[in-house]
Amino acid sequence: MDAASAHNSPGASTLDALAAADSAGIRLRGSLVNANLAAYVVLGLAAFQWLLIVISHCVVQRRYVRRRAFVDRPAEDYPGVTIIRPVKGVDLGMQRTLESSFCQEYPGPLEILFAAEDPDDPAIEVINEIIGRYAKINARVLVGKDNVGINPKVNNMLKAFDQAQHDLLWICDSNVYTDPGTLRRSVDLLLDNKRLGVIHHVVFSEAPATFAAMLDNAFLTTNHCRMYLAINAFGIASCLMGKSNLYYKSALDNVGGLASFGQYLAEDNMIGQALWHSGWGHTMTGDLACQPADTGGFAEYCSRRIRWVRTRKYNVTAATLYEPLTESIMLGLLTSWALQHLYGYHMLPTFTTFMLCWFGMDMLFYYRINRGSPPSWPWFVLSWLCREALALPLWIVAIIGDTVVWRGQRFRFHLNGTVDVLK
Repeated sequence: MDAASAHNSPGASTLDALAAADSAGIRLRGSLVNANLAAYVVLGLAAFQWLLIVISHCVVQRRYVRRRAFVDRPAEDYPGVTIIRPVKGVDLGMQRTLESSFCQEYPGPLEILFAAEDPDDPAIEVINEIIGRYAKINARVLVGKDNVGINPKVNNMLKAFDQAQHDLLWICDSNVYTDPGTLRRSVDLLLDNKRLGVIHHVVFSEAPATFAAMLDNAFLTTNHCRMYLAINAFGIASCLMGKSNLYYKSALDNVGGLASFGQYLAEDNMIGQALWHSGWGHTMTGDLACQPADTGGFAEYCSRRIRWVRTRKYNVTAATLYEPLTESIMLGLLTSWALQHLYGYHMLPTFTTFMLCWFGMDMLFYYRINRGSPPSWPWFVLSWLCREALALPLWIVAIIGDTVVWRGQRFRFHLNGTVDVLK
């Protein structure tokens, strides 16, 4: 029998069919192994995210519900502090936010410097009225603009940084209100631990007046606040926002000075990283950096979220790429699939249960850290649902672009986090 006949014989055909079936079985088993592995990875990520949620609630209980009392020490032990508040235009609730700096229950020397670019800025009139009512406090307005980079905030407040009388600085945005005990509690931490060099306060939105502001409020008071507290609880890297930060001027001078961070749009993140890598520890008090929810419209809300994600993409790339897995809908869908694949649970009831649990934990988180309910539970719940649904689409838009608009200027990012101004 020749080779062709042997190959076409019934026995040979049977062997070929068995070989093909065996090969298909191997591929099927390989696919199942890969799917099982993916499902276990998803469940691991879900477990880790729920761990972060539990940690954030523990932090709220330990730090915010049971807020630290003042340390009993002589007034002369408290160092002088310079509060720097850059301003540009009149913010929502500006009288209240700026006046909170004058109401600090701080026993040490205090200086308040307001930095404005334009002598005709309407915020100056508001500031002068407040200064007139607190004549005993050393406060003044500095007007002018340096040009050390593309960051308008750095360019504005550099003059205040250079003229500050005290080494300990408190950089606080113009739209932030802080509790009267915030500064003293912050300095108490610095005095108790000489290895600390940065005290920061989590941003918390309040009093939304439009639905877009409610969306921003839902984000800042649940997802953002919760993740911010959980990440900082680990204390393995710098994670801070520049809304309300205390640090030493001399320490910042040792890492290049404020002017060297003018090339970055996210100067707060870069300053935090530089101080962290220089050996200065970061921590937080049980105080909130409260800002009025001033988002005017839906387009503004979307633009702000896109800018935040796009900025983080070039500064903390790995964390930004992981971000969708910290959102309820994406993680809930993946978890539901994994439980169906491995254990046969139906996806719809599993996903529904997942979302209800997530929602309940967020509502509890808000209630506890806010020490009370939102102005309207129905509106807060609706804005929370819409915020969750918008999270992934806005993240996708942010990831595929490299430009942002901030304060009327368009910027393009480079891979190292620096930006160029686009004309």
